[in-house]
Amino acid sequence: MVHVGGFSRRCKLARVPITVMGYRCERCSHEWIPKNFKAEPKVCPKCKSPYWNRPRGKAMMTYEDFRTKIQDTLRKAGTDLTWTDIRTTAGLPQAFPNNQWVYRMEKDIGLERQKDKNGIIHWRLK
Repeated sequence: MVHVGGFSRRCKLARVPITVMGYRCERCSHEWIPKNFKAEPKVCPKCKSPYWNRPRGKAMMTYEDFRTKIQDTLRKAGTDLTWTDIRTTAGLPQAFPNNQWVYRMEKDIGLERQKDKNGIIHWRLK
C-alpha cells in the first residue's frame, strides 16, 4: 500500500530480478554474499575451510599410468614429439615431467630424448 497525500492507494510495484555477486565454497558448495566486498573471504562461513576457493586436487598419477600414456602417445604419433606435444595429446596435468620417471622410462621402455640445434628436446622410442 502506498500513502499519497493522506490517502491510501493500492498500486502494483514492478518486480525485477536483482543479481548480486557472491562466493561459492569449492569444498561444501555453500554460497554466500559477503558483508565486505573489499577483501576476499579468508574462510568459508559454513565449513570454515581456508581452501574454499581452491578446487580439490586430483589423485596423483602413478608411474605406471604416466609411462603407459607416454608410450602410447609416442607410438601413435610415429614421430618425435616435444614434451608439450606429448602433454597435450595425452592430457597430462603436469607442466614439466618428473625427471626421475623420465630416467626410469629410458630404461623401461627405451625412451630417447635428443636436443635439436634450437635447444628443443624431442622424445622418441627406440
